[in-house]
Amino acid sequence: LWLNINKIFIPFSFIYFSRTGSASSQSMRKYSCATLSPRQLNIRNLISYEKQQVPIDAIMFINAKGIRICVSAHQPWVRTAIKRIDERRAAKRK
Repeated sequence: LWLNINKIFIPFSFIYFSRTGSASSQSMRKYSCATLSPRQLNIRNLISYEKQQVPIDAIMFINAKGIRICVSAHQPWVRTAIKRIDERRAAKRK
């Protein structure tokens, strides 16, 4: 496939830059929370998490099967789950 670049016209184009640097200098998120699960998850099945503030303040938990579940960051059980995951990570490093 051969394209003549001189004839391509893009009327609306933009580049996104974050506050701390250009988008090309940082890793871009592949997943983003759009909706939140109302259910409390079993902490023993959670292996990782990612914090997110845009578009909504949420925590994305990743379970042992690789499934990503978004929950509100302001629930008490969420803080407990994050603490347990961090403790497990620290124990593996020793």
